[in-house]
Amino acid sequence: MVSTNYIGPFCLTKLLLPLLEQSPIPSRVVNVTSFTHRNVSSMEVTRETISGQWFSKLSSYPFAHVYEYSKLCLLLFTYELHRQVGLAEKPHSVSVIATDPGVVKTNIMREIPSCLSWLAFFVLKLLGLLQSPEVGITSVLDAVHAPPETSGVYFFGGNGRTLRSSQLSYNSKLAKDLWDASSQIFLERQLASRDTT
Repeated sequence: MVSTNYIGPFCLTKLLLPLLEQSPIPSRVVNVTSFTHRNVSSMEVTRETISGQWFSKLSSYPFAHVYEYSKLCLLLFTYELHRQVGLAEKPHSVSVIATDPGVVKTNIMREIPSCLSWLAFFVLKLLGLLQSPEVGITSVLDAVHAPPETSGVYFFGGNGRTLRSSQLSYNSKLAKDLWDASSQIFLERQLASRDTT
């Protein structure tokens, strides 16, 4: 889950970033995150945690916690990338935005017992928080269509609304440590890919 939700987007962005920076028109990186990142109160950046290996060692796999952790990693990466491209020669050539569609009725809870997912969806619908995928996509579209100078923001739930993410997601030292460790994994995977071709 960490590889899919965080390492994959990090590596893809690292591969594409030189092309985005050289583009004659403004480019944008949009990362889809989740409000559940707020459930992570502390984080240690190690190779084992950001690769997801640490979670696999537990007696039962903590699906919700790993999801929340991976989405916090994605936010930290988004803000660090925003800082780094802001220091570049052409600071507005690449903008970086995080977006959160809110609670969308998908199959994301397929790993938990069906009675629990049904109850969760029922309560969320009763509270008016559950959205269809057609409505949930609006925050992603807001991020995609924001003015080129918009960068380093967190869109939430559509209608152009932006929010502050968790305090931990703005920890620049943690973000830099995550960037450095993730870059090392990226380099290792690049080398491994070259060895197999």
